[in-house]
Amino acid sequence: MLKLNLLIASENEQSKTIELIKKSKYLNKLYSTAAINGAIEIKFNTFKELAQKCKALKIDIVIVESEKWVLQGIADVLRANLVNCLALTARANNLILSNNYTRELLKKYNIRTPQKLMYPQKYPVAVKADGICKIGNSLEEIIGIRNEIAGRSDEIAGTIYLEEFIEGENINLTSIFDGKNLLSFTRNNLLLEYSQNLQKLLTAEKFEFIGFITSKLILSEGIVYNTGFSSDFSKYNYDVDFIYLLNSAIYQKLNEIII
Repeated sequence: MLKLNLLIASENEQSKTIELIKKSKYLNKLYSTAAINGAIEIKFNTFKELAQKCKALKIDIVIVESEKWVLQGIADVLRANLVNCLALTARANNLILSNNYTRELLKKYNIRTPQKLMYPQKYPVAVKADGICKIGNSLEEIIGIRNEIAGRSDEIAGTIYLEEFIEGENINLTSIFDGKNLLSFTRNNLLLEYSQNLQKLLTAEKFEFIGFITSKLILSEGIVYNTGFSSDFSKYNYDVDFIYLLNSAIYQKLNEIII
């Protein structure tokens, strides 16, 4: 594998991945959209302009660290302009943004979620809305939380529901998807089984993104419950060369990597 040019698409000077990238034996030049130490800074006004600059500078892979830009659809624009980009697409963002949409998909692929409640049966109870999760320990607290969430907007108010509170180990399971294969950074057999079901979901539902996705899980009495997703991948800590990993994802060869 030849040495590659990478761009960190970030609004923050504190990069999540720069040390992993700089340690790689496959790094040629490193660019960034922020003033990150050790990277060549480039400026842009639109995602399309950024794509054009990536092509002019022969950047091989863009890794998007800005969650705001992910939600604004940077991956769709870069991919449409034939720039290799690791980030969730606009459609995949629904897994993060819409709790009800995600719950229905998870159920379809035999991935457990905490039970949805019509009314509190015991406390505590999770009060959820799109992008929001708070815990209520009494009826008064739940009413207060619902009113606070509903006051944010009519759109968010329409997504509020109650969910059972599961006691157990909270786990953030980071995975990387190449459009066909899902590689999860765990050796836990229960989490690997969960990962297999998640891969079935992502491939069968044609989520054609390349990038990281983190599952928010609760492990309770031998059962894995999914409580949502995020695009945060800051917990990556395995010894696989990072650029080799990214390049394997670009070429849909994650199935060849052994953790």
